[in-house]
Amino acid sequence: MIGIPWKTKGRDRDGIDCVGLALLAQKELYGREYDFPFDYDPETGDERVLLDWLEDIADEADVPHDGDLVIYRLPGADGVVRHHIGTVVDEALLHIYPGKTSRKVKFRMKRIHKIYRAREVGACREPR
Repeated sequence: MIGIPWKTKGRDRDGIDCVGLALLAQKELYGREYDFPFDYDPETGDERVLLDWLEDIADEADVPHDGDLVIYRLPGADGVVRHHIGTVVDEALLHIYPGKTSRKVKFRMKRIHKIYRAREVGACREPR
């Protein structure tokens, strides 16, 4: 999952954004397949869409564990801080920045906004 190029709204290994990478990691590494039916652009979209989706499929956690989804702060070139999503893999953060390729980096807890522990797929598809 390292080295996949950035593509806004990308959802496969040919090009992927932060949401696509999180979905792919959940599916390939942890056997969880989630629907993300929103037309969401991580560079300009309403972040509430992403946060509401996470609240539907996961519970907040205090300490990151493998498979957790992490919302982190990413300062933009325009000075606006945006929130992006990554996945905890082998005690590191698997993520992707706009214009870059996917990578794993050491955690920087000061950049973490929230940590979510994904529910199993059967639980996340049940009505609330």
